Amino acid sequence: MKTKGNVIQTICAAYDGMSKTDQKIATYILDNRLTVPTMALREIASGCDTSSPTISRFIKRLGYDDFNDLRLNLVRGEGEQPVATSVIGKSTESVSLDRFQESLHYILTCKTAELADTVARLDEQTIKQLIDRFNQARTILIAGVGNTRTLADNMAFKMRHLGLPGISLASVSDAIAFIPTLTPQDILVVISSSGLSRRLDRLATLANELHIPVAIITSNPQSPIIDKSQFIIMSTQRDRLFAYGVPFSHNSTNFIIEVLFLFIHASSQQSREHIARYSGIQDQMDRGLDPETGEFLTLE
Repeated sequence: MKTKGNVIQTICAAYDGMSKTDQKIATYILDNRLTVPTMALREIASGCDTSSPTISRFIKRLGYDDFNDLRLNLVRGEGEQPVATSVIGKSTESVSLDRFQESLHYILTCKTAELADTVARLDEQTIKQLIDRFNQARTILIAGVGNTRTLADNMAFKMRHLGLPGISLASVSDAIAFIPTLTPQDILVVISSSGLSRRLDRLATLANELHIPVAIITSNPQSPIIDKSQFIIMSTQRDRLFAYGVPFSHNSTNFIIEVLFLFIHASSQQSREHIARYSGIQDQMDRGLDPETGEFLTLE
């Protein structure tokens, strides 16, 4: 079921698609998130150089009932996320080769905050149930689009290392063509930072029609794919706060993939044995040995 979600996360997830006016309001709220709950609506409007009705319409577009609803959720969100959020559009001010060490510290702080927020959002039961499903599946179809496409490849690669049937295809169109071959014992994993890909939404809809379970990894609590998913894992994508909303990193999503990999490895003797066998074969081949005979391979 879709929820309103944390105000900061909701703003960050929607920021790329906002108008210039809404982005200005969003930036003001993020910059002043500790004081906004104590301010009057007209004060925020003045700070954004706009009108109170414009602020109210912005709040409703975010999915909140009114200003009081946003303030209440903003206060709750600050309690849930102890690490400060970066500021949209200030990468040029915060990162510079002229301030190399300071910039490195700033980037590290932001990335650490991103991971800390993601850890706080991981639900133990969801992770355990998803791992159980992976262990039972005949096929784990993993799909991403755009810059999450490589994440799908990476996750499928790691699943295969564990002896699990992870696959990712060249395109969402290929996945749509492939998904009718799956059964309700299999699973579709959708990786979408924005959660707004129409192609991935269509893929999840097809999975629902075929009674194939869906898992989603996303940073957008308002994603329509969430309504079609049985397993929901929320990431935190603070990189959209750099470089004027252009995402350049998937730090938290890669972390989630690593978490799943390590927990599967720790809980499955079969997976550990598979990795040991694979590593042994790979090592022999790297040394030019035949994995079956142990003799040096020869070119004929």
